[in-house]
Amino acid sequence: MSGIQALLMVLESAEKARDEAVSAMEAARQAHESSRQQAQSLTDWRQEYQRRWQTQFQQSGGMEIVRCYQDFTVRLGEAVSEQDRRVAMSEQQLARCRAQLIERERRVAAVSQLIERRQAEMQLKQNRQEQKATDEQAARSVRMAQSQGMAASGMATGTL
Repeated sequence: MSGIQALLMVLESAEKARDEAVSAMEAARQAHESSRQQAQSLTDWRQEYQRRWQTQFQQSGGMEIVRCYQDFTVRLGEAVSEQDRRVAMSEQQLARCRAQLIERERRVAAVSQLIERRQAEMQLKQNRQEQKATDEQAARSVRMAQSQGMAASGMATGTL
């Protein structure tokens, strides 16, 4: 297997790994967005719930209803806090996926550059070989022309 073929296999593997990283990052982005939206919905709902019940308490409200409201508000606050933690975790996962994608993109770029460099080296080597062959052909032609010229001059002077 030639060096370029081996590099092309490495490039293919690197591109596959990069594509997997793109998919993982997209999944992480969607999970983060979903978590963020759910956290926002919970926060909005909690605010609406508090506003609605405060209005209710202004009209009337017994001690038992106030306790139920307070207990539920505490549990709702805990749910909001838990969702905020999930958002933070999904944000960290997204950052890890982004870093991995960047690393894999760099690998693809490095292998691509190496392939280009090797191809340029091979082209230069081929060009030099062709130039050498052309130079040798030209030198043979000159020698042949000189030897034919000497033979022709020898015949003309009769010294052969």
